[in-house]
Amino acid sequence: MNRHIVVVGAAAAGLAVTEQLRRLGYDGDLSLVGAENHPPYDRPPLSKRFLAGELSAEQLRLAEPEALDRLALSMHRARRAVTADLDSRTVTLDDGTVLTYTDLVVATGVAPRGLTGTGPSDGGGEPGGVGRPGPVGTLKTLDDARALAEQLRPGRRVVIAGGGFLGTETSWTALALGCEVTLVNRAATPLAVLGGHVGSLVGERLRAAGATLLTGSTVRAVHERDGLPEAGRLTVLLSDDTRLPADFVLGAIGSVPATGWLASTGLDLSDGVRCDAGGRAAPGVYACGDVASWYHPRHGGHLRLEHRMYAGEQARVVAANLLGGTAVLDSVPFFWTDQGPHKIVVHGLLTPGAEFKPLEVDPERDRFTGVYRLDGRPVAVLAWNSPKEALRLRRELLTDPQSADAPTPTAPAEPAAGMPVPQ
Repeated sequence: MNRHIVVVGAAAAGLAVTEQLRRLGYDGDLSLVGAENHPPYDRPPLSKRFLAGELSAEQLRLAEPEALDRLALSMHRARRAVTADLDSRTVTLDDGTVLTYTDLVVATGVAPRGLTGTGPSDGGGEPGGVGRPGPVGTLKTLDDARALAEQLRPGRRVVIAGGGFLGTETSWTALALGCEVTLVNRAATPLAVLGGHVGSLVGERLRAAGATLLTGSTVRAVHERDGLPEAGRLTVLLSDDTRLPADFVLGAIGSVPATGWLASTGLDLSDGVRCDAGGRAAPGVYACGDVASWYHPRHGGHLRLEHRMYAGEQARVVAANLLGGTAVLDSVPFFWTDQGPHKIVVHGLLTPGAEFKPLEVDPERDRFTGVYRLDGRPVAVLAWNSPKEALRLRRELLTDPQSADAPTPTAPAEPAAGMPVPQ
């Protein structure tokens, strides 16, 4: 049969694979399957500039219609893959379409974890089971962001469950839109993955901006009483029995790899799709983006990193290997996040147990840098409001000859969110 590469997942990683394949000269059949009825778009701005009304949906597009046309794709929009058969090399979509492939690329990303115990009450304030759409939401897609934007109006009481990157970024946006924000976080500080020093500082800045932070707690249930007006009909019950009045609740408690459709394939799905250093999961099967757990030679183990730029690097490696290459990904990961007016840039791997030590502190310009060390060895560097200094410090991580050849990334215009912190 003629070669047919099927890419399942039409976000940044999936689109990048198709673009790179064409750039490298592949002129065979190419299909792109996407669950949303939108052209591929950039997700990191959803919690920030899009939610704040500074960017339109059109400005989020990763490729203009003319550029998509030039890729000569067979597009399957608003379609989900429901099963895959690696023996027959077929993928079945939710409308019954069966795609026969010679090569499959899995780029389905992650799905938000839902809050449990949310739903309509019986009038007495007790949870009524599975949550329903409306005042309890998540933020993953463009449609999610549009729905959330309708809720974030001046004076509205918003409870955000989860103090990871998504929860804190959305808190800043909601504050800027005039909402009363309460952030509920299991860990002692927001952004616990960055350690106590940086996490405490983020918490201090959020409080100074007007947010209420409740740490060491989780959302147990959201009670919704029918018959009340939209504003004020919610009560949020926390694990310590605190009750909070709210007009809207956002769940930002982490995510899970979107691999359910691959359950019968025999692939290793213990943490996303397990791949080698070149993105191969099985003969004729590759994975990239948030869903993929790649072997990382520098780390000496498998990593699944939900970093926007890392997904792009993986896509380039996958495309090259689909066309006969032997590329591996061994670069130093990096990400950054906008926390209101503050930009945090991290290069390296935030290893559990690593100790953060500030290096250059400039309180007048609200800047500092620092290094994370584990057993005396630098594993990551961080810069607060000084991204150029992060690039300089990054050299400390390049301690072996192969590392010296690792490319130095260039920051794009829109910051990408980092790894979400499960709450």
